[in-house]
Amino acid sequence: MIEQVFTSIFDKWYTAFISMLIFFNLLYWLGTLISVRIFSYLEKENKIKKVGNHALYEGQKKREIWQSMRSIFIFSLQGIFIQQGLHLNWFEISFTVNAWLILQVLILFLWNEIHFYLVHIFLHTRFMMKNVHWVHHVSKEPTVFSTFSFHWIEAFLLGTVIIFPLFIFPFQALAILSLPIMSWLINLLGHCNYDFFSEHHPERLLKFSYRHSMHHKTAKGNFGFLLPWLDRLFKTVSKQ
Repeated sequence: MIEQVFTSIFDKWYTAFISMLIFFNLLYWLGTLISVRIFSYLEKENKIKKVGNHALYEGQKKREIWQSMRSIFIFSLQGIFIQQGLHLNWFEISFTVNAWLILQVLILFLWNEIHFYLVHIFLHTRFMMKNVHWVHHVSKEPTVFSTFSFHWIEAFLLGTVIIFPLFIFPFQALAILSLPIMSWLINLLGHCNYDFFSEHHPERLLKFSYRHSMHHKTAKGNFGFLLPWLDRLFKTVSKQ
């Protein structure tokens, strides 16, 4: 079943593109609309509170949606590269499902953290911040709509997270599928601008949403994704 689905998706370049376009749109729209309702309810019940220092600028959500659609288009184009890589035997995907799946998902999760940190540090160099990453940082008060709100170059760089592992090892198909889902979920929670554990110190593991909100507000430090360890290791923890 899994093999049949993947074979159908990556049979042709255009089926890969269309499938990725549908997949990422489903993630974005279903996740965004559902999370808006859930977070609004939790906020009314005083279960969570916003990390608010800036007001939304005029037309912010509309702009974030447009930029997210552009990023999804870039991600979908990268699906064509994966299709070509499979077709030309540059790499392969395993369709077995066994206990090694858990370890592979964990490895890809850790790789996602490392990749994001390295790309994020690069995006905060003077040239990239001025010409590329500023697009994302216009949202000083991030929202769930800003999850994929990137410059197209940033979208391309972040989208390469799946490319490198494919060249190294034939990961199981479900492990490969878990990577964009994990990345999207962490991204969504990181940009929702809510503090889910207000009683905890900012460097605690579960405070990643707060840390990324503060990163948007200051544009300094807290370059990690979910885990705080790389920021601690390389001394890039925000002082806020």
